Amino acid sequence: MNSFLSSFSSSNTNVFDSCPSSSNFTQFVHDAQSFLLLLSHIEEISWSSIRLSSSSDGSILTLHHTYIDLGDRSHDLYIDIPQRWPNERPRCRTNLPVEFNIEIWCPKTSRLIEIITNFHSVVNSLQSFWTQLNEVERDAIVLDEKPISYASTTRRLKMNDNVHVQIQIDPYNPCAFPSITFHGPPMLVRSFDERLEQNRNHWNDAHSNIILNLEHILDITFPSNIFLKSKSQTKDDQQQECGICYESTIDMNETIIYCETTNCFKQYHEKCWKIWLRKKVPQRGGCDVLDIVVDERMNTTTASGPCLFCKKNIIVN
Repeated sequence: MNSFLSSFSSSNTNVFDSCPSSSNFTQFVHDAQSFLLLLSHIEEISWSSIRLSSSSDGSILTLHHTYIDLGDRSHDLYIDIPQRWPNERPRCRTNLPVEFNIEIWCPKTSRLIEIITNFHSVVNSLQSFWTQLNEVERDAIVLDEKPISYASTTRRLKMNDNVHVQIQIDPYNPCAFPSITFHGPPMLVRSFDERLEQNRNHWNDAHSNIILNLEHILDITFPSNIFLKSKSQTKDDQQQECGICYESTIDMNETIIYCETTNCFKQYHEKCWKIWLRKKVPQRGGCDVLDIVVDERMNTTTASGPCLFCKKNIIVN
């Protein structure tokens, strides 16, 4: 088998540039029949369509296939072939917004090319989903860090200087009413929640543009990238930022607090606000110091202290 593999590798050097060595490859295929079967599967796919690699211990052989869709987006499929193949089914890894698994695998009749064909079909079925997201990114200011994975079904959109909205789109029905969550000062969020609830029946599935639908039911106009370019604003101008560290408050893992005073609505990372208040107590003049109250009966902790900008009191539960 070694001599056969050596002669085969020399005629397919472009495929084997990042392929496992001959010794690892022969270690992987436990018998000649499995080896020849794997070769026949790969030849059926076409050697020019895949790359081969192996795990460090040689226990898994990986076929890497790249598919370019109609929108010129590149999608990678990794098929992990275990040592007990074909008796053990391959495992797939992708970067899609939906699960991609091998549901049925028959050692005698299933073919690897069927996995690749199915992968192409799933990618093609998601074209309208990615097109919808492209339109969202074109028509609104997206606050998510770039690059955004093709597997992501959510986008965070700037509504104004104080509020952003997170939408989650169904990959199989991208024109349907999405999951919508507003983030910002509670007073403003409540207002948008009420407006959304009152008008959600006006959502038009036949209208493919999500931004226009949102603008209609919320009675707003989203700021656009075109406006920003005309004003020569930078990425930093698009971000909602902490009033202390000036870093973005968009990170969903951070706890954000808001001043709810009208015409202020300043945002802070909770940890920044509490640290600043403790450090600045002697310099705050007539402002109240940071006050933390623990209610053991209700199992709650309430912190209060002034906004750095308008000096009005902020209460945090």
